[in-house]
Amino acid sequence: MSVPNTIHIGSRIQVGKDRATILYIGPVKGTKGEWLGIEWDDCNRGKHDGLHGETRYFSCRYTVEDEITTIKGEEYVKENDVGELYFGGNKQIVVETVGFEKILRQLKQVNMLKVVGLAEQCIQSAGEPNEILQAKLAIEDLDLSRNLISSWDTISDITKQLPNLNMLRLNQSRLLPPPTHALSLSNLKTLSLNQTLVPWQHIETLSYQLPQLEDLQLGGNELKELGVITGFRNLKCLNLEDNLIGDWEQVEKLGSLPNLEVLFLNDNQLTRIERPRTNEMFAKLRFLRIEFNKIDNWASLNALNDYPSLTKLRCKENPIFAGMNIELQATHVVGRIKNVTTVNGNTVTNRERTDLERFYLVSCTKDGPTHEAISAIHPRYTELCKIHGEPNLQSKSADSLSSLKNRLITINITQREIGSEQLLLTRYQKDLPAVTSSISKRFLPTMTIRNIKNMIQRLLKIPATKQQLFLLQTIQHDNRDLISMDMNDDLRDLKFYSINDGDEILVL
Repeated sequence: MSVPNTIHIGSRIQVGKDRATILYIGPVKGTKGEWLGIEWDDCNRGKHDGLHGETRYFSCRYTVEDEITTIKGEEYVKENDVGELYFGGNKQIVVETVGFEKILRQLKQVNMLKVVGLAEQCIQSAGEPNEILQAKLAIEDLDLSRNLISSWDTISDITKQLPNLNMLRLNQSRLLPPPTHALSLSNLKTLSLNQTLVPWQHIETLSYQLPQLEDLQLGGNELKELGVITGFRNLKCLNLEDNLIGDWEQVEKLGSLPNLEVLFLNDNQLTRIERPRTNEMFAKLRFLRIEFNKIDNWASLNALNDYPSLTKLRCKENPIFAGMNIELQATHVVGRIKNVTTVNGNTVTNRERTDLERFYLVSCTKDGPTHEAISAIHPRYTELCKIHGEPNLQSKSADSLSSLKNRLITINITQREIGSEQLLLTRYQKDLPAVTSSISKRFLPTMTIRNIKNMIQRLLKIPATKQQLFLLQTIQHDNRDLISMDMNDDLRDLKFYSINDGDEILVL
């Protein structure tokens, strides 16, 4: 049995729910018929990496042993690998690959839809010529992730027939190198290529085909090295999370993007951050994610102060913050980076900034005997002294040093089985139902209710938008010993509610 002429090297196929790329078509020594050599997207599938016997027919991205392959810790059993694919012999497996025309029949009655998800539909081609165009679809956002499209020409054939399309998702696809001839991608503003294993060289080629692109998603592609791009003049957001970037020199190559505002570098292997080499580098960068990296030095955090537009930073889960609570982490970030207004998802109010900068200023005094010596270690020290005054270097006793530790108040965050109306009518503590969960945390009195809710969301997994917070305080009165207060203003801080050390915030 011969291989159909629609199947060629680079074609995408699907067997059951698993997808693969054809890397070899032809005979195999000692067997009959034509075989397809495929690389599974799931590296745990398959019994070899293209080496059969002593002959290599193709090579895979991931290498495995030829004779015995382990799948999730178990010995490979050929009969259990459902979907083994070949043509000829006594077995045949039907591989479904369809064009866009099958989907069009389903869209006939919904041709005004603007957002369409067609992920995992075995789409391999654009269908008959101009068939999509004749349907007059209004699609603006199209998801073609996890399909069987392998060619950028096929993608171009689809996009050119969708005049309103500006957002395209091709996540978990496997794509051949883009051609140098013109493609119909010029209207796209968002392109998502997460977990496609696309190399950076392909991105450089595409940059000239996407003049209007503003948002490019490249997460989970095992990228180690980047390159200078002269295209993408309108790119504002670049997602490089969950890659293998370990050297800031690679990141600096992105500094030539003139309009870049948002850069995701979380879950990489970065150990340091450097100051921009020129005033033009990253001039508009306002949001940076570097959490879950390997940054272990304060010089990297100090360097971020030289990124003039940076106001939003996520940096938790780096070795530099090991053992620190949230408040101390915020102290270092706000103290070292003057323009930051959001730290790890929490908005920093003007009052919080004043407190955090003062705490940071005082903490600097342990690093030197003179102001000059301290300034050499802490670049913002002199600037902060002019704003808040110089700390007293002669007296560092507990009474004279206003540290962050002794400014924090302890609050018990609890849950009880009670409704808000019943709670407000309750006058005595003995009438409250039992606590079902309780967490003790320390907060700055200047922390806003909005930030408290965000922290509770992380601790109790209750969405901030669904939380009702009530302050429970003990009082001395003839008719009651409990007062409950609705904390419904997200912009107020704890100080506004006259909260005391040991008070309870009830989450409903």
